[in-house]
Amino acid sequence: MAWQHYRLVFRLLSPLHIGYRRTGNLMETRRYVPGKNLWAALTARLVRNAGHGADGGAYREVGRAVHKHFRLGYLWPSLDRENPYFPWKNDDFDYLFLGSAASTALEHSRRAAQDGTLHDVEFIAPTTRTGDEVYLLGDLWVQDPLPSVVAGWQDALRAFALGGEQGYGWGRVRLEQDPQPPMGNNSIGGFAWHVDGQEIVLTAPADSRITAHAVAAGEQAVTNVEGVVEPLVGWERQESGGYRLTQNVVVAYAPGATVGEETTVSIGCYGIYKDDVIPGDDPFGPAGHPRVIL
Repeated sequence: MAWQHYRLVFRLLSPLHIGYRRTGNLMETRRYVPGKNLWAALTARLVRNAGHGADGGAYREVGRAVHKHFRLGYLWPSLDRENPYFPWKNDDFDYLFLGSAASTALEHSRRAAQDGTLHDVEFIAPTTRTGDEVYLLGDLWVQDPLPSVVAGWQDALRAFALGGEQGYGWGRVRLEQDPQPPMGNNSIGGFAWHVDGQEIVLTAPADSRITAHAVAAGEQAVTNVEGVVEPLVGWERQESGGYRLTQNVVVAYAPGATVGEETTVSIGCYGIYKDDVIPGDDPFGPAGHPRVIL
């Protein structure tokens, strides 16, 4: 089975909130779209396009197939559809891209705002403060042949939404062009890549910045990396129903961390980098059984 690389270009059509953390009354957004969000959006759209939107088993089946046959890159804001506008390279990132909207819960019996619920939701805006359109750039690897449940992935990319607050119309994106294999050599953002068995392996040059999370602890930890470390934890949907917090928390370097010397990594579940040398199951759950994290 062969892997094919595709470059993704989306136009952001409405505010985008990717849940990060809460500071005071501000619900912060991440400055990028993790692979987990892309996995969730692609899975949901494939299921709904097939007419099985009310079937929980269909989501599990399709989600596992996406995990097995796709490798996901993170999506990053861009102004020119060609180059990501990384926060660590541009001091004006927050000024250009970020905004917030106030919200509160209502107490209908009093016809007033519920006490203590006023908050602001931060978002990446669809246009910058200077009026430029905002795009999202990323990479996708697809392994052929595909099972029928995910064969319509290109159609699914044309009609999905990302992130939170979708009930208010947030997170709408438009695929700017049909996914096409990039011209030229096997390189993305200065990282060379190749296929090694079933793995997509990236080579990060010395002093480069990683553009996805990288495992920071455990057997599959990526070495020679310095930067912010954070736990990847959140609510998980259980097959038996209901939600619970992540049981096997993974500690990872955040995007923007620096690679000290040339390092090879493989792309794991949800696009998170892991040690290329250590074989075995993905650290984010049993093989073939992706888990909803973050």
